[in-house]
Amino acid sequence: MLWLHIIQYSGFFLAQITNAALVYLILTKAEKLFGTYRHVMCTFAMYSLVYAWIEVFTQPVMHIKGPCFIVFMESPLKYTGWIGNFITCLYCGSFALVISLLAAQFFYRYIAMCKPELHPKIEGFKLTYIFIPCLVCFVLWFEFVYYGMANTVEKQIYMRKELQSYYEEDSTRVAFIAPMYWLINEKDEREWIIGDLIGSAGCVCIIAVCFSTIIFCASSIYFTMRDASCHMSPKTLELNRQLFFTLAFQTLLPFVMMYSPVGLLIILPLFEVYVGAIANIVPATLAIYPSLEPLIAMFCIKEFRKTLCCRKSNKISSKATTYMTSSSSAIL
Repeated sequence: MLWLHIIQYSGFFLAQITNAALVYLILTKAEKLFGTYRHVMCTFAMYSLVYAWIEVFTQPVMHIKGPCFIVFMESPLKYTGWIGNFITCLYCGSFALVISLLAAQFFYRYIAMCKPELHPKIEGFKLTYIFIPCLVCFVLWFEFVYYGMANTVEKQIYMRKELQSYYEEDSTRVAFIAPMYWLINEKDEREWIIGDLIGSAGCVCIIAVCFSTIIFCASSIYFTMRDASCHMSPKTLELNRQLFFTLAFQTLLPFVMMYSPVGLLIILPLFEVYVGAIANIVPATLAIYPSLEPLIAMFCIKEFRKTLCCRKSNKISSKATTYMTSSSSAIL
């Protein structure tokens, strides 16, 4: 638990630094390069800052036992009743915004590259339209978790010994959400809990829809760039390639660090795979993720990389010049 909290706090502070740096680069360097698209990039970076705050307010701990997967709070707000449960659901709902905002970025690039005749329809104030599906995904995920994975007495009883022995935590007091897929009734028969199954299936469907959108848009953009390479100027083609690879890596990172592990945690209880406290590898990767995401844009986009490297070089050369001047003065 100590190491998990160290990782969570470290990830939070690093995320504030890296995302703030990316927002600064977008605001100062991206206007002439990307036009309206810079607003979409900036929205994603700003949301990463918010996600880091939600994560540190929750400080989630995860555990799997039998058909139950639990996410409970370990922050100072863990005994605040409905407030703690609401924040935990908000933390889970934030996963939907990450993947849906990435899908929105791919959709914008798809319109710009493959359907330029539709581009005026997402310019100016109309740009906000592409974020509406993101909010819908967030609300749906929140509702699936809030109602489909609710904190119930049955789950408190089922996880009481497990939480007490591993974390010295009282399941009747701590805020948590947990999908529990079935109970064993008096006849020793498996009784499926339909609400929890629907909640988990809904979350998986949102991930599938968003990733399908990304794959469709990414493949269309790739083939369009390949076919139009002889019609574009080298500079324009290079810029589009930088944006394409930036988005590709920004999608691959959460797929590895966020959605694949979370998807496994949702599915494994169906097969009663006992994972126990090893599941806390997942909140550790979720805490690190928002600090790494902006680094991809910083180093994949040439103008951002040049700005960072030049400033570093200028500082080094400035120090060297100062040193040489002082040395010359001493000799004189």
